[in-house]
Amino acid sequence: MALNDLQIRQLKAAEKRQSYSVWDGNSLFVVVEPKSKASNSKSFVGRTRFPPVRGGKQIQVRIGVYGSGANKFSLKEARDEWDRLRKWSKTTGKDPRLLKKEERKVAAVRYKNPPLIDAANAWLERSDHRPSTRDDYENKINNQILPVLGERTPVSEFSWNNGGREKVLQLKEAIERRGAVSQAQRVQMLMRQIFEFSIDRGWMPPPNPAVSSRLSRSRHKVVHSPHLDWEHLPQFFAELNENKQNGSYLVLSALKLTILTFQRVGSLVPMKFDEIDYKNDFWRIPPERMKSKEEHFVPLTDPIKKIVEKMGAINGDQEYVFFSSRGKDKPYVRENSLNTHLAKMGYRGRQSVHGFRSVALTCGTEQLGFHKDIIRRQMAHAIGDKTERSYLHAQFFKERREFMNAWSDAVLQRGLEV
Repeated sequence: MALNDLQIRQLKAAEKRQSYSVWDGNSLFVVVEPKSKASNSKSFVGRTRFPPVRGGKQIQVRIGVYGSGANKFSLKEARDEWDRLRKWSKTTGKDPRLLKKEERKVAAVRYKNPPLIDAANAWLERSDHRPSTRDDYENKINNQILPVLGERTPVSEFSWNNGGREKVLQLKEAIERRGAVSQAQRVQMLMRQIFEFSIDRGWMPPPNPAVSSRLSRSRHKVVHSPHLDWEHLPQFFAELNENKQNGSYLVLSALKLTILTFQRVGSLVPMKFDEIDYKNDFWRIPPERMKSKEEHFVPLTDPIKKIVEKMGAINGDQEYVFFSSRGKDKPYVRENSLNTHLAKMGYRGRQSVHGFRSVALTCGTEQLGFHKDIIRRQMAHAIGDKTERSYLHAQFFKERREFMNAWSDAVLQRGLEV
């Protein structure tokens, strides 16, 4: 049953974020922020599939804050706005979020003192991030920053002289008190970039209220991705091969390919069959899936090709090597499923998927005797300073292929079965 205005007003914040349907059959929801958020605000969102077909991605369209007054939406106004966006999307065939963004961009140009939400979206539009990074930033802005600082608050209200520094630190410290220290730092980084963008546009005066300082930095020790030592690999491979956890063949194959290639999981799980170049013996990873935003080449070894060929027998009629019909928003195995399987094996805190990069670099130098720069180049690390990289364009493919073959032989000797 849909909620009415009175019922929405009576909704109370709980420990976790809550979502309630407010319009039967039209996927309009009211979201109530948790008690931990200073504002405990309520806002409207619309949910739909785009493209509007069975396999379309489930998307969420932010309508605005619930309430009365300027820049707020009553239940009727939210219904009308959601109806407008859906009709526009159906007519144009475009993502309904695009209309909201275009309108905010136009508004941001008009405003001499835009609201925080427009400043944030204008910064996002000008940024050049990977899709996954952009999604993460949008999530933090919409769920961590805007509900607390107020999406319609003029950006100039956050200038240093207006108490903006105190507001920024209060938000950061509130996140830290929840135990999410790393997240607090990332949220501060986002605020710093949004405010720097606003200062550059003349929307607020310097200095930046979210600037990092020695006294404002979070006190915590950086924890690197856990990884096993060389002598512990045989036991790990034996347990991985035995698969007592009854993990899916897709996840096991993706894990084994990660061990053999030590590529980031975000680059590996969306792997496509047409990226495999058997003629030149390379797997080409496109720039948009690389942290460096440059295409990367992984020399093929016999075990790598064996895994790809086995996946071809299963998913050969699909675009993705690790295609999964169970994916909710992506047509391939979920990235976190690999770490989930390692946790089920009992390796939480001992070995992570990202930690296989450390295994390859450490054991490749100490056990196999390869120079660390060759391995780091194969890991797609930036080697040398900017001047060196601008003049030295050698890829060292011969040496990298030698290492990849030696690494494949070594992990198979340690017990990995493909």
